[in-house]
Amino acid sequence: MKNLSILIFALVMAASGNAFAAEAAAGGYVHDAAGDVSVVVGEAAAHSAKVNDAIAPDTVINTGDKSHAVLKFEDGQVVVMQANSSFHVREYRYEAKQVEKSNILFAMLRGGMRFVTGLIGQRNRDAFKLTTPNATIGIRGTEFMVVMGNSPMYSQVVSGSIGITNAAGTAVFTAGQTAIVASATTLPAAISAAALPAGTFTELGAISVPPATPAPAPAGGAATGGATTTTTAATAGAATGVSTTAIAVGVGVAAGVAAISNNTTTTTHH
Repeated sequence: MKNLSILIFALVMAASGNAFAAEAAAGGYVHDAAGDVSVVVGEAAAHSAKVNDAIAPDTVINTGDKSHAVLKFEDGQVVVMQANSSFHVREYRYEAKQVEKSNILFAMLRGGMRFVTGLIGQRNRDAFKLTTPNATIGIRGTEFMVVMGNSPMYSQVVSGSIGITNAAGTAVFTAGQTAIVASATTLPAAISAAALPAGTFTELGAISVPPATPAPAPAGGAATGGATTTTTAATAGAATGVSTTAIAVGVGVAAGVAAISNNTTTTTHH
C-alpha cells in the first residue's frame, strides 16, 4: 500500500508538472475566428482554429479567403488578421510581476494585420519586434496596421509611433502617417493618403478590435461527465493559487490509480 501511495504521488506530480509546462508555454488565444482559419504548431500538421484555442510560441496562424482572425495575448497585445494572411508567433514571454523581463517576437509572413500594443510594448518598447519580408518594425506604445502586396509594404500608424528598419536604414512614423517600404533594401518613406492604393486598409478597419487589457487565456470547457471534479478542482485552485488545470489532471490521475488499486484488491481477495 505504501508503494501504491508513492506511485500515486509520483503520477500526480508528473501530470501537474506537464500541465504547468503547457500553461506556461501558452501566452495567447484565438479571440475570434471567422471562415477558414488554421493553426500550425511547430512541425505538427495544420488544424482548424477555434475560439479560445491556446497560442504558444512557434505557432503559425493562417487565414483563407473571406476569413479573419483576432488573437489576444496575456499582456493585452492584440493581433487582427485579415483574409489570406499568415502570422508566426516566434517568441512570446510574459512576466506579469516583472514586465520588463518579457519579450515578443512576431513575424508577419503575408497579408494584412493590425497590432495593438499590450503591457509588454508599453513598458519596454525594445521588447516588441515584428519582422516582415521587407523590414523589422519596433513600437512606442502603439496601434498600427501593415499590409503587404507582391512587393511594397504599407503601414499606417493609428496611435503612438513605429520605427521601421531594413538594410537601407531606419525611419520613424507617428500617428496619422502612412509609410511605404518598397523592398528590403529601400528606405521606408512617408506617403500621402492620395498616393495610397484605394482600399488598402479597408478590410482591417472593418474587423472589430477588442480592448488591449491584460487577461489570462480563457480556460477550455470541461469534458463530458467531469463537471463535478473540474469544478471542485477549480475551487481548490482558486483558494490556493495553484493551477486549476494541474489540479484537475492530478485528481484524474489519482482517481484512475485508486480504481486500479480497488480492482487489484478485489482480485486478491477472490
